[in-house]
Amino acid sequence: MKPNVLIGVACTALAVSTISFHSSAMADTDACALLTTAQVSAAVGFPVATGTHVTPTFLKTCTWTGSNSTGAQFVTLNLQTGTFFDGAKKQANMAAAAGEVMKPGGVGDDSYYLIQGTQVMLWVKKGNGAFKVAVYKQISADQKEGMELTLAKEVIPKL
Repeated sequence: MKPNVLIGVACTALAVSTISFHSSAMADTDACALLTTAQVSAAVGFPVATGTHVTPTFLKTCTWTGSNSTGAQFVTLNLQTGTFFDGAKKQANMAAAAGEVMKPGGVGDDSYYLIQGTQVMLWVKKGNGAFKVAVYKQISADQKEGMELTLAKEVIPKL
């Protein structure tokens, strides 16, 4: 991968986790309230602990941690605005032009998978809201895509 593309992807990932949001539709939404521990565990096939926030005051990202000892396993849900989704999709298209894999997600008003090496992220837009869901576990991209799609279908009606 070219260094400029790698830097762009890294900056996008950092922005996803740190930007504050101003969309009124998403302003009061707690990411951890959108999926239950049971829903996440069922979708990913491993038990997870109750979802937690990176900090107590930033509610737009929730992480569920697997309780299995087979290596790192996490699930994250990050809420976004529709405008942020549009910008992220432009960045993803540039990454795809540089050799990363991008393919349609098939849910919401717009969605796509961005596959970077072993990492898969499903980005979904519905109305003025959007989110990214990602499963972090050493399994195939196809398996991650299926898990993320299942979780996305649970979140979409709640936006």
